[in-house]
Amino acid sequence: MYDMKALYEAESAADAVRLLQEHPQAQIIAGGSDVLVQMREGKRAGAELVSIYGLDELRGVTMEEDGTIRIGSLTSFSHITKDPIIQTYIGVLGEAVDMVGGPQIRNIGTIGGNTCNGVTSADSASTLFAWDALIELTGPGGVRLLPIKDFYIKAGKVALKPGEIQTAIRIPRESYEGYAGYYIKYAMRNAMDIATLGCSVNVKLSDDQSTFADLRIAYGVAGPVPMRAVHAEETGRGLEVTDENMEKIGDAVLQDVTPRDSWRASKAFREHISKVLCKRALREAVRRAGSRRQDPEKESGQEPGQTPKQKEAAGGTRGNSHEPRTAAYPHTVITDPGSGRQYKLVRCRINGAERETMVDVRASLTDLLRNDYSLNSVKKGCEVGECGACNVIIDGECYNSCIYLAVWADGKEIRTLEGLMGPGGELSDIQQAFIDETAVQCGFCTPGVIMSAVEILESGKEYTREELRKLLSGHLCRCTGYENILNAVEKTMKKRLAEKM
Repeated sequence: MYDMKALYEAESAADAVRLLQEHPQAQIIAGGSDVLVQMREGKRAGAELVSIYGLDELRGVTMEEDGTIRIGSLTSFSHITKDPIIQTYIGVLGEAVDMVGGPQIRNIGTIGGNTCNGVTSADSASTLFAWDALIELTGPGGVRLLPIKDFYIKAGKVALKPGEIQTAIRIPRESYEGYAGYYIKYAMRNAMDIATLGCSVNVKLSDDQSTFADLRIAYGVAGPVPMRAVHAEETGRGLEVTDENMEKIGDAVLQDVTPRDSWRASKAFREHISKVLCKRALREAVRRAGSRRQDPEKESGQEPGQTPKQKEAAGGTRGNSHEPRTAAYPHTVITDPGSGRQYKLVRCRINGAERETMVDVRASLTDLLRNDYSLNSVKKGCEVGECGACNVIIDGECYNSCIYLAVWADGKEIRTLEGLMGPGGELSDIQQAFIDETAVQCGFCTPGVIMSAVEILESGKEYTREELRKLLSGHLCRCTGYENILNAVEKTMKKRLAEKM
């Protein structure tokens, strides 16, 4: 159970604004990968929360008539990475958010939550700085737009006024047209780690590709908030595209960055890698710019002046790269007058069976699955979304159920390890492969790992071993049997693909 005072579920963006006005001490919860972890740590203990997780109106990526790319604040990292509009015009943003945490975190984490958290290490933030993004804020006074550089006030604090929520991130056409970029995250681990330093670079070359017409260089963890290296940018504008000049631009970032000493890295080390990462990112951005000459309207398949709705009606792809989420049942939170505790009737499908239960709003999905339905394959491990032992599949995607509120399960399709077995208790092919390849050791983390494998296998795609490693990176096995786990997943993947031929 989470230590929260109350939970209010918004029915729309306008309703969220109303709830914040009625409960001025309440805090917004989007995906919960930050808020619930902080609550578990005691930093937000006893808080009132306004949940906007169920608002599909705040999800998805669209292109507006003037070419502005609009990213709904509840769009998850994984859906940003896969979105065709993102891939066509600002692919570096998709690459950056694909470095956040592990796959389960990228499924639940939202770009709005990542930026509103106000931390300098957010992988999305420095990249959005490099795209000159605008933050769309909706509050009692209506909608206002704020340049992202003005949105960050100080470490952990952003410019949200009382009653406001972030509803979207906008990137104007002039901010991306003709630009190419690259993001480098320096961290101790390849997954499940925050950046020691992050550097995002965008360049626009002259028509003959010989000079820097413009460039933007942005950093995370180089100061208390994400920042632009304005002196380095000014140094580079108009210079010829040469290795010598890229060295010069990289050296100039020391006029802008202000890193600090911490247990993760010293100030001197961060200053050193700020130069190194800038030079490396510049070279790759230049390479990409040289191989790319885009016509935005032509490449997207969107006719000039065509709105997203007109495009969809004409049979074009939707701005959102995923199918709409299952509509939740319209059940409201009720309060027990005796205890003051809040409950919600949750109806969902678990392992193919319709389920209905009254849920305490403080409960996690792990609590619901274990305590109400005795699905003990769902393990309680770290309970902060790091180990993956509680991993389950929700509407086809993997989530750490320990940082997923049980009330959010309303209307969802949930699968656990128990749902893989046949009617007579027969093991599935992936379960048998884990046995055959000795991928099972103590067994504590195994159910969660297998559920990630199920999502991988059901995609029907063929992955390299390195790609499989990344797709399984949201799990920590203390027995260190990673190679055998990879063997089991790879073997099953190849077997299924062969059977389809």
